[in-house]
Amino acid sequence: MKRRSILKMAPGLAVLGAPSVWSQASGEILLGLHGPMTGPASWVGLGARDGTLLAIEEINAEGGINGRKIRLISYDDGGKPSESEAVTKKMIEGDKVFAIMGGGVSSTAIPAAETAHKAKVPYMNSPAASPKILDIKSRWVFTGATIDVRDISENESAFVGEFLKAKRVAGINSVDEFSQSLSDTVFRQLKERYNIDSVARQKFNPGDTDFSSQLLEIRKSNPDLILLNALYVEAGRIVKQARELGIRVTFKGDTSTMNKGFLTIAGPAAEGCYHGFANPYFNGDPARDMQEFEARYKKMYSRYPADRPNYVDTYNYGTMYALAEGLKRMGPNLDRRKLAEALETLVNFKATDFSAKAVNVIQTLSFNQTRAGNRRMTQFKVTGGQFLPVTEFKGVNSQAAIPPLSALTW
Repeated sequence: MKRRSILKMAPGLAVLGAPSVWSQASGEILLGLHGPMTGPASWVGLGARDGTLLAIEEINAEGGINGRKIRLISYDDGGKPSESEAVTKKMIEGDKVFAIMGGGVSSTAIPAAETAHKAKVPYMNSPAASPKILDIKSRWVFTGATIDVRDISENESAFVGEFLKAKRVAGINSVDEFSQSLSDTVFRQLKERYNIDSVARQKFNPGDTDFSSQLLEIRKSNPDLILLNALYVEAGRIVKQARELGIRVTFKGDTSTMNKGFLTIAGPAAEGCYHGFANPYFNGDPARDMQEFEARYKKMYSRYPADRPNYVDTYNYGTMYALAEGLKRMGPNLDRRKLAEALETLVNFKATDFSAKAVNVIQTLSFNQTRAGNRRMTQFKVTGGQFLPVTEFKGVNSQAAIPPLSALTW
C-alpha cells in the first residue's frame, strides 16, 4: 500500500461551519490524521500514522465499511500547537475529511480537538493524555487507547504510596504539557493521600541531552525514589547518566517512558526501573495477539527502526478499529453527528468485535459514560532487560473527575 506523502501547511487557514450530513461521491470515507513526524517526538506521529494505516489496510481488505473504503491523509504538525491548528483546519476545509484521527502529543492535540469541536467534526484522540483535551467538554471529541492524566495519576500515586511505600520522593520532568501536568498531579496526590512531600523537583526541555546538573541537585536530597516524566529518549538518557553519576535510586517512569528505545538508550542502567503503561502488555510480549500484531506490522513495513513498532502504533491500530465500529454502526449515510452518537454506544469494545481477523492490543474501550475510552493501566518493571508486568499490583479503579456525557455540548 502506498503511503500518502506528508505535507506541511501554513497557519492561518479559516474553518467554516462544516456539514453534519456528508457526501463523498467517490464512495470512500476520507479521514485525516496529524502528528509530529519530524522533531524530538517524531516517533509519536509516525507510530500513530503507521498503526492507523495497518488497521485501515485490514479493514479495506475485508471490503471496507458499509460498502465504502477508508482513505487516510496525514500531516506533520512538527509538535507545534500552531501548526497542529493549521493542519487541522486544512484537513477540515481543504481536504474535507469526514473525521480526524489524532496522532499528536498533548500540546498539539489540544488545539486540534478545539478546532474539530468548533467545526463539528468527530475527533478521535489516541496517544495524547492531557486533561485539557476532554475538558473541552465536547461530544465531538473522544480519547481512545491512551489514559487521561487524571487516571494515570490515580494509579501512579497508589503504586508509589501503597506498593513501593516510598518516603523520600524526588522528581524530574520535561516541561511539555503531558509530563508537567502529570508530575504536578502525582506529587499533589502523594502529599494529600500519603503525606509524602517531594524532596526535590527538577525540569528540562524536550530534546535536551545533558541532565547532569538536575541529577546532581536531586542527589543532594537523598531520595529513595525518583519520578521520571518524559518521552522515552530523554528518559533513557536520564537513567543512564544517573547511574554514571553514582545515583542508584529506583526510577519510576510513566506511559511515555515505556518504549523499547528506552532499553536501548539506557542499556544496563534500565534494570529495575518501573513504568506505567496503558496497554495490557508490551511489544515483544509472548501473548498471541501481540506476536500476531508485530508479524503483521513487519510484513507491511519491511524497513523500520529498532524501537518500532512502539506503543503508539498499537494505540492507533486499536483505536482505529473503534472508530471503524462507530462508522459501521452509523449506517451507510455519512453523518458526522450520527457517527459521534454511534461511538457513544461502544461498551468494552475490542478490535475483534469489528472483525474476527483483527488482533486485540489495547484495553477495551467504552464511550457510554465519558469520552475517556480507556481508564485502566498496568505497571511494569525492567527485569533481565525486558518489561515485565508487576502482577502483585492490581491497579485502581479510578474515580477521577472526567466530564460525563451530561456535561458535554455539541
